[in-house]
Amino acid sequence: MNKHCTNATFLVLALVLGGCAEQPDSEQPAANPFGEARVATINGAPLYASVFDAYAVARLQKSMDDLSDEERDGLIEEMIQFQLLAGAAVDAGLTGELDIAVDLELQRLQTLSRLMATRYLDENPVTSIELQDAYEQNVDQLSGPQYKARHILLEQEAEATAIIGELDGGADFAQLAMERSTGPSGPNGGDLGWFSADTMVEPFANAVRSMEVGTYTTEPVQTRFGWHVILLEEMEDRAPPGLEAVRADITSVVEQQKVEAYLDSLREQAEIVIGE
Repeated sequence: MNKHCTNATFLVLALVLGGCAEQPDSEQPAANPFGEARVATINGAPLYASVFDAYAVARLQKSMDDLSDEERDGLIEEMIQFQLLAGAAVDAGLTGELDIAVDLELQRLQTLSRLMATRYLDENPVTSIELQDAYEQNVDQLSGPQYKARHILLEQEAEATAIIGELDGGADFAQLAMERSTGPSGPNGGDLGWFSADTMVEPFANAVRSMEVGTYTTEPVQTRFGWHVILLEEMEDRAPPGLEAVRADITSVVEQQKVEAYLDSLREQAEIVIGE
């Protein structure tokens, strides 16, 4: 495990699981989000029952009230170890080291941003109207001609032309793909599975649309990825699925759009200076 991540994990556990031993003086101290109940105190730092309960659920899928005495003692000991090691890390000044401070800050940003997005969606759930609108906007991509094809990707046109010559001579397409293709599908014989032409780059899509099932391209097809030789294995027209069949996927699309819109609103209100 990366030592940065290991150190950062212990520090996060200490700061989050155990709380802080000392609190700054304040006339109106901030409310304690963990509550007051404790299961242990380590060097003056409380191990809160709420945190222990969350740890028990994560570790054993049981709430703290459902733990056996042995399970409870074992989990408390684990958290004591976290607190001791993390406390030692703080005392040793690890939180002041750049790489560890950066790891902690990244974890903080990622965790809070993920939780805020989730909270926003909980408070602004996808409506039936939004779902229907998104379905109608995307239904064309879920229906129409679907293609099943293989391809061989080469860096040079001459290499692709040579492949076509070998296919003309009876060579096996999948075997050539495994041996010669530079694309990620090469080890699978160039298999691209089922797809709609719209999901492919335009020259590739145009070539597939013009082909007959069972044929391969007689001329290399150039895209920004290189030179392709394409074999069209199957084609079928698919009727559009009903909304219920794709509800989960469409919901995810709308949720992403809602979070992006929320981010846009935050950006409009923010003062952002880059490069200073």
